[in-house]
Amino acid sequence: MSEKRGNTVKLVYDFNSARCCEIEYVPGKWIRTTPREFRSFAGNRRILNVDNPDDTFYENYNGPVYLFGTNKTINSSNSTGTQFGEDGDPRRFGMRRKHEAL
Repeated sequence: MSEKRGNTVKLVYDFNSARCCEIEYVPGKWIRTTPREFRSFAGNRRILNVDNPDDTFYENYNGPVYLFGTNKTINSSNSTGTQFGEDGDPRRFGMRRKHEAL
């Protein structure tokens, strides 16, 4: 049998990952994202607070920023966007064809 390779460590979530997580990818434009990418985004982040269903609101999230897919925290004061390790974005592999968009 072969060894298990890849993501074998359980990721730490310092927030309720079942709630709506949003990041501000350009000033004034918010998009919903997965908790996995949310925890690795160095920039403005917010979570929808639904403790009272009659009064829902967004609250800013100022928690730690992790490298994508790891539990290593980083200093996010001088960086923006999703933070990746030395290997770059693990979701990108292979070559794109000429007709495929970037």
